[in-house]
Amino acid sequence: MSQSSGFDMSKISTAGKILGIAGVLYLIDLFLPWQRVCFEIAGVSGACGSASGASGIGVLNLLLVIALLVWEGLALSSVEIKAPRAMVSAGLAAAIVVFTILKILIDNESIYIFAWIGLILALVIGYGGWMRWQEHQAGGGMSSMGGTAPPPPPGPTA
Repeated sequence: MSQSSGFDMSKISTAGKILGIAGVLYLIDLFLPWQRVCFEIAGVSGACGSASGASGIGVLNLLLVIALLVWEGLALSSVEIKAPRAMVSAGLAAAIVVFTILKILIDNESIYIFAWIGLILALVIGYGGWMRWQEHQAGGGMSSMGGTAPPPPPGPTA
């Protein structure tokens, strides 16, 4: 009997797990109402309206989180890309944090709970991006860009 070569979660770094899980949750949260307002007509509750996190400037957040998930998926499937993986992941994560804060600041009327959940998830993604950057720095920096590592310093001459 041959053993299947199934998916092994132990091969994914902690940063990859954080970026993947928080990214999927953030993507789901973007389609939930981030703003909600209800109208009362003559003391009787009327209609309620809402706007999702992907409305307005939130479209950028949607595109960024999709790009992050695709980028991390490519890294997971071991696709060879001549680009600094850690820098791209960290940059996408930072952009998600910045544009989530901008979304909340710009559309600050009638903020609903899913906006705050989205902000928390964006901060978690930012932390995952920072961890990915730290992995990059610990690994020597150049090795993930497809380049060669710098030569070792010269030893003492005899």
